[in-house]
Amino acid sequence: MSKHPGQSSQKAQSRQKDQSRPKVQSGQKARPGGSVPSGPGAGGVREVTPEMRARTARTFGLVVLGFVAGIALMVAVLSAQGRALREYAVRVQSAVLATGPSVNVSYGQPCVDALPGALPSGVLSCDVQVEGGQVSVLMQLERERQFRLPARGAQE
Repeated sequence: MSKHPGQSSQKAQSRQKDQSRPKVQSGQKARPGGSVPSGPGAGGVREVTPEMRARTARTFGLVVLGFVAGIALMVAVLSAQGRALREYAVRVQSAVLATGPSVNVSYGQPCVDALPGALPSGVLSCDVQVEGGQVSVLMQLERERQFRLPARGAQE
C-alpha cells in the first residue's frame, strides 16, 4: 500500500492520541473524558466565597425585580387603555342621549357618526345601538375582543 504525503498509519494516530492524554498518577482514578483532578483537595469542588454568594443573591433579586416590574408595566398599560376605551364609550353614549332618542325607534349607527373624530387606538369598529330609548355602545377591539357599555336611558 502506498502512502500519500500527509497520511499516517492508524498505529501512529493511536500513539499521538495516547501521548496527548494526561497521565493518571497512582492512587487516583481516571475521570470520564481523561481529565485529572488538580489543585488543593483535588476534589474539583469550588469554594463559594461570601462575595460570590452576595453577587448571586443580588443577580437573583434583580431578575425577580425585573420580572415584577415588567408585569406591573403591562398591567398599567392595559389599565390605561381600558380607561380610555370606557371614557370614549361614555362620551359617545352621552352624545346620543343628548339627541333625545325616541322610545318607539330602534336603530344602530357607527360611533363616528354620533361623535365625530378618530377612534381610540386598538379599536377596530364601534357601533351605537338604540332600542326603546336605551343607548348601548359596542366596540370591536384587536385580538377578537369586545367592549360593551351597558344600555342607559335618558331618564336615568
